[in-house]
Amino acid sequence: MSVPPIAPGPSDAQARKVENLTTAVRRLEREKRALQEWTSTLERTVVAHERVGRDREAERVAERDAHEAERVAERTAHAAEVRVRSQEMAAVERRLNRTLQSQSFRLGHLLVRIAVSPVKALRWIGRRARRVAVRIYRIGQRRLPGRVVEPVQQAATRGQMATARRHEVLDLPGDRPVSFVDCRGLDDGARDATWARIAASDQPDRTVVLVDSPDFTGLRALGLSFEYLPPYRPDQPWWTDEADHARWVDERMAAMRLGYGVEDEDEDEDAT
Repeated sequence: MSVPPIAPGPSDAQARKVENLTTAVRRLEREKRALQEWTSTLERTVVAHERVGRDREAERVAERDAHEAERVAERTAHAAEVRVRSQEMAAVERRLNRTLQSQSFRLGHLLVRIAVSPVKALRWIGRRARRVAVRIYRIGQRRLPGRVVEPVQQAATRGQMATARRHEVLDLPGDRPVSFVDCRGLDDGARDATWARIAASDQPDRTVVLVDSPDFTGLRALGLSFEYLPPYRPDQPWWTDEADHARWVDERMAAMRLGYGVEDEDEDEDAT
């Protein structure tokens, strides 16, 4: 015997509707709570950002105020220092004026001038006496006889003649006749090239270089023999003019030829 199915009644449908409504209400409440939590989180985040912004702005304002206060303090200190220095300079100037106007300073200045005046006078007299001596010496060279002028001129040029001879060996090694190479008046490049060419020759020891510069470092490095002939300068009392200097050079060359033993060769050349 079978039991027929029970048809749903109106009460069951009403119960399902109530259950669905209850579920929907619970879901809405959960969504409401989630929305409230998100809203509160957003509010806290915005408040935190606003607080951080206010704090940063306050820090910037405080730093700007501190920097401005420091600059104001520096300007104040500088103005005070300038004022103090101005006062000190004014005080020093007042003391200096009082010192310059005092009788003791004037008396001391007068004593110093009295003490220094003889020294200045002696210097002035020494300069004038030197000029007069040089003038007398030059006039004596032209007017006095040779037997009187020659010892004086030798004594006057003794120091310069001592520097004119930088080597003492007159008997140079080798068998070739001694020759003189005039390097006076050459520029540095041509002079160095000439020295190098002489040093590279077959018998450089038999060559005497004539120079007008007191720097003998390059010649000594190359091992060359040399003779120093000072150039003419108007401020030196050794020669009256260029002609006198040229005459002295000729005499010096004649003495060198005699010392190196080449005067016979020169005389033969002059005779030919």
